[in-house]
Order: sequence, then C-alpha cells, then structure tokens
Amino acid sequence: MKSLPSMLASFIVTNTSSLIAKFKAVSQFFSFCYGEIRDTYFKKISPFYHSDYENLVLRGKLAHRGGGEGEFFFFSGIHDKDFPWGDEEIFWDAALLLRKEDGTWERYVLTDRDISGLDLDVEDGIYQYQGPLYQIREGYQLYRSELHKTHLPAHLQKVQARIEIRFDYEKYDPVDLPFGVNAEYQKMIPHELLEDIREWHPQLESLGWHMTPHRVKVREGKITLQDETGSREFYLVGEKTLGEAEKALFSNIRWPKIYYNYFCALSPEPRTFYVKVRSDVLRGNRKDVVIDRMEQELGKIIGRWVTLDLQVDDQGAKTWKPSEGKTFQTVDDNILELNNDHFPTGVFQRRVVSLRDEKGDLYLAMEEDMDPLNLGGVNSDRVVTVASIKDPDKFKALDKVLEATGFFPMLDSARQKSGKSQKDFFIILKPNFMFMYSTKDHSTYTDPQLVEYLVSRIYERGYRNLAVAEARSTYGTFFTNREVKTVARHIGLLEKNYRVIDLSEDLEEYEFAGKLGKHWVNREWKNADFRIAFAKNKTHPYSRYTLTLKVIYGALPMENKFLEYHHKRDIFTTTIEFLKRFPIHFGLIDAHISADGPFGIFADKKPNLTETIIGSEDLVAADWVGGAKMGLDPMISDYSRLAVETFGKPQIQLVGDRSLYPDWVNVTDVIPWVTFGVLDRNYLFGNFFYSAFAYMDPFFEYKDPGFGREFTRKLIDPLKELFFQKVEKGEIDAELNERLFKFFSDQG
Repeated sequence: MKSLPSMLASFIVTNTSSLIAKFKAVSQFFSFCYGEIRDTYFKKISPFYHSDYENLVLRGKLAHRGGGEGEFFFFSGIHDKDFPWGDEEIFWDAALLLRKEDGTWERYVLTDRDISGLDLDVEDGIYQYQGPLYQIREGYQLYRSELHKTHLPAHLQKVQARIEIRFDYEKYDPVDLPFGVNAEYQKMIPHELLEDIREWHPQLESLGWHMTPHRVKVREGKITLQDETGSREFYLVGEKTLGEAEKALFSNIRWPKIYYNYFCALSPEPRTFYVKVRSDVLRGNRKDVVIDRMEQELGKIIGRWVTLDLQVDDQGAKTWKPSEGKTFQTVDDNILELNNDHFPTGVFQRRVVSLRDEKGDLYLAMEEDMDPLNLGGVNSDRVVTVASIKDPDKFKALDKVLEATGFFPMLDSARQKSGKSQKDFFIILKPNFMFMYSTKDHSTYTDPQLVEYLVSRIYERGYRNLAVAEARSTYGTFFTNREVKTVARHIGLLEKNYRVIDLSEDLEEYEFAGKLGKHWVNREWKNADFRIAFAKNKTHPYSRYTLTLKVIYGALPMENKFLEYHHKRDIFTTTIEFLKRFPIHFGLIDAHISADGPFGIFADKKPNLTETIIGSEDLVAADWVGGAKMGLDPMISDYSRLAVETFGKPQIQLVGDRSLYPDWVNVTDVIPWVTFGVLDRNYLFGNFFYSAFAYMDPFFEYKDPGFGREFTRKLIDPLKELFFQKVEKGEIDAELNERLFKFFSDQG
C-alpha cells in the first residue's frame, strides 16, 4: 500500500501526448487492479462487495435398488464470502427430499459455513458429496445453529451420505441485472461527466446480479444413505429428471441491505424451469454516523431493484416482463426450510415449496428468502415460545399471549416447586410508569388497565400475595409527588387485590459483582417467588429501544439514577448483574400504544397505534422479537448484546404477528452519541440539562426555584411544547411540530 502512489506516478502511457488520455489509461488500469487491491486491503471499509456462487437444483425420479421408482427433489450450493449482504460470511448447503408412499417427504439436509467433502463444478458437470446429512424427523425446519448445539436436538438424526452426480447441460446466455445509476441522480450529473465515470470506473457498472443459467440433464447419479438400521441406495433416472444449474456473480453495496426473493421452479413433465426474482430493501440500521451516511447516499445513487422472469424449456430461454410472466399459486410452503442464522444482518432461508401455474402444472421450487427476524439460538440450547399478538382489544391480546405461552401452567409449576400455598406464594409485577409525565400521554408508561387485568387474572386462580413494584426515578430529584405510590395512584393503580411497593424503600445491602459492587436491593424484590416484567414499548436515546430488559434497570433502587448508574457506573452491566442475582420469570411488552421517534422514552405527541402485546418466559427472546418489530437488529442495544453474552438467546418459536410496526421511527445515531458522550460524562451539565428540559403536568411541581434553572426552563418552555403533551395551553402549531420532529428524526 505504501508503494501504490509512487507506482501509479511511475506509469508511462505511450502513443499519446494528451494528459486526459494518459489519466484515463492509468485510471482504467487501476480499475483493472482494483478487485485484488479491494479484496486484500479494503474489504472491511469498502462500500462495495462481490461474491460468486454456484447452484444445482434437481427434480425427478430415483430408482430403488430393490426395484421401483420414487420422486425426489435435491439442491445444493456453494456461496462464497460476502453473499448476500457483504457480511464477510459464507454458506454451503445440501438438501435431499424423498417422496414416501403416503405422499409425505423424508428430509435430509445440511447447511454450514463450508462443508468438507462437497464439490460442485457446473462447467465440468460434476457434483459429489460424502459426509453427514441430518434427517428432520419432526417438522420441516432446520436452523444452522441447531447443528452446533452441545446436544443434537431430538427432531434431528444424523446419517451418512454419499452423492455422486454427472450431468450434461445446455448453457444459455448470461442474464445481467445491473444496479444502474439512479435516474434522479443522473439528472444531477452532467452527461459528459456521467460517461467519463462509466468509462474510467467500470466497477460501478458491474454492480448487480450476473447469472448464467444451465438446463441440466443427468447422465448418471447415485445416492447412498446409511444410518443405524442399514444402508439404502438410489439411482437417478436421467430421462425423468430435470435440473437447473447456475454460475453467478453478485456485486452490490453494503448499505442499505438488499432483500430479494428468488425461486427456481422445476416441472419435469414439460421439461421446463422458471426463475423468478424480486428485490427490495431489507432493513437499514444506522450505527456509524459518517460511514452510514456515505453508504446511504451511495444507495440512493445506485438503483438496486432487481426483477427477473426467466423461462427455459425445449424452445430455449425467454425473459418475460414482470407483468407478462407466469403467475404461481402456492400449494404447500411447508415442505422444507433451511435457516442460515449465522449472519449478523438477518436469516438467509433456502426453502422447498410447491407451486401451481395458471395452466395447472405443478412445480416444485427451491426458494430463497430473507428474514430480518432471526429466531435461532445463540449460546443456548433452550427453545422458548414468544407470543406476539395483534388485536384491537388489548385485553383479548393479553389473554391470547398468556394462553400461547403457557403462562398459568408455568406459574402453577413454579408454585408447586416452591412448596408454598397459593396464599403465601409471592408474585411481584414490575411495570414501567416512573418516567410518565402526564396522563394525557399514555405511550410513556405501561397501561394501568392491563396491569390490573393481569393481576385480576392471577387473583382469580387463587393467588393472594400479589404486588406491583417500581423504583423511583431521577424525576423525583426535580419534582414533587414523584414517590412510587403517589405516581401509581395518579395513573390509576388502585391496589385492588394487590399492594404497590416502592423498590427504593426497605433496602438491605447485597454483595453484587462488577460495577454494581456492594449495593442495595429491596427486601421484597429479593424474596419474591415469581417476578414479572411488564414493559412499555418505547424507543430510547441510550439503548435505541426499551423493553423487558431495560424495565429491570428501573428496579435498581437509587432515586438519582442519573448520578448512580449513568455517571458513576453504567446502565447496562448494572442491569445485567441485577438480573443475574434476581431473575425474572416472565416478560410482557405493552405495545398496544407505543412511543417511537427520537425521544420515545420521554414523550410522544403522536403515539404509534401498534395494537400488540408480546410475552415470553425469556426476556432476551421477548426483547428480540420486540426490537425486530421496530425494524432493528435487536443486538443494536447493549442490553440485548450483554444479555445474549450472559444468558444466551434461546431458539424462538414465534406465535402470532411478526410484521414490522408501520410508520415506526427509530432513534438516530447522533442522539446516543450526545447522551453518552456529553450528558453522562459531565454530570453537572447533564443533570442541569435534564432538569431544565423535563416537563410534568401540574400535579408534579418543580422543586428548585433557583434563578438559573427557572430562567432556563422558562426560556426553553416553547421548545418543550413540541414534544410533550402540553396540559395548560393545549396544542401548539402542528406544522411546526412536524417539521422539528422530522429534523430530529433525520439526523445522523
């Protein structure tokens, strides 16, 4: 790298005296060398990535060694580093489906970063593999993470396989689907300059999907499967088998992450295969202000929309316009699903589905899809249920969550193990309400009606020792009437069949580890038999979102949390340490009305009507689904990241709605940078800032009448009206509020 500038300067361009021609020649030579330089030195910082892959898909008949034939479907692929999102990850796979006499399928699969013993060379017409496959004995899904657990899950059985296939092919013209320069940006660039850019930097023109299709005819093939019961041999019937193979190059930009749906559908009877591709943006997470802004602008410049309808039959290859191509109706989409859940961006899925076209012909297809919600396990062998129920009736939604997750059997089991009676078994419920500022804005605290409804449901089952608990917040150092029981009564928690506990009172010293050290804990929290976290669905300027893990931060006892945990310690490791010592047995998220935007934890003048309740016995799993439904990588929060490292993330069985919250606005990059780097680091300034900016309805009076703070509060009072539900004067100009909200939402 040190010699690169001098090397470029030393180039001599002959047969021309034009400086422009010489510069073009050097630039073009550099572009020629760019690939190797990029892959060696710039891979991690370059906004571009390039990845090759080869695929083989077969459908047809297998002859049994003992006689007779049966239907099979097979696919296997070798995907090089960076496919499909530029994550520096890799995956290879193999899948074999055998149709049984009753019409169901035997499923043998393997997916991993790379697979020893697997060789696929499309140009040479060779496929061979010798090694393990895993039979899915129950269900149709496999997660890569399942193959790397301490113990192989019960629904999987390891078999030894040997697959050897030789094939001929018809090679068709390459299909190039470029990511061209966006038409809007083309208008902004002079035509002459645009042509020069394309001539001098051809690597920009190569961005896109470049695929060469091959129609495969099997010459010979043999498959051997061996388990503890013995060995079975199958032979591919070439004249009754159709295949498709691809060699392709995928060149793209790293952000925004691409989404595409691809399937290759095979119908041996008319000897036809059909490839259909559609693309979109998967998800855009902004973490690094400068780099992500550059990549965001680059993503706007380069059009990334890929559409393809390609049919190959005995008449050759034909490309259709999307509006003119075949339409397929799904017959069965639960035949097979391989989930490559080792990518940081999302889950790359390879599936087998059956489709029927408008003529009635039945196709089996290998489908590729992408799921931003990763349900696989991380550092955990556990499997838990998460219920995400969307219902306009919040009480029905909560009931459905409790039923789907087995909440009451779980509660009864815990009581039986304790040996206590229902009268003595102590259940404590931790909602989020100490950061509420006005009963006009319900988006900032757990719905009291839902809290009391849950308590009533528990009470109906015979439990009598029930409590709702919160600890005081930093607001208590600024305003009057901020004691836990006072705020609870103010929002409508009436202590019917339960007590309200102030976790900042009745403390005893406890020996924690880490930054929490020798600290305090409320005695009743410590001695509780069953703890429930009931969080509010909100964005957060520190952790991007606040859900069940973050709500336990609110159980830490000190009132001046900004001093004790933000400034002296930290908010993340202290919460995880507290959870280690006093675990939560069940987590719920009140997302019926949610606070999004850059300051969701403080206020939301326009709450998001999300109409969802989420619940699970595992807080990491509940928050994982909750964060993903905001359109985020859940690991963007340090609460989730540390919790996964400490407790592991179980494999999630998701029940209910998995869609993203519509019109959701997340916290942008600059806000966490300011809160951590400026406010937390400088306690006096941060404390002054929060005390001056904080707003409460008249029930809570400001404590400090000091001239400096009072003057500042009066000065910025109109600004606060843009974010908080103003009680005394009503609403302010809606258009001005919208503009400022958009300004803060777009920063970073």
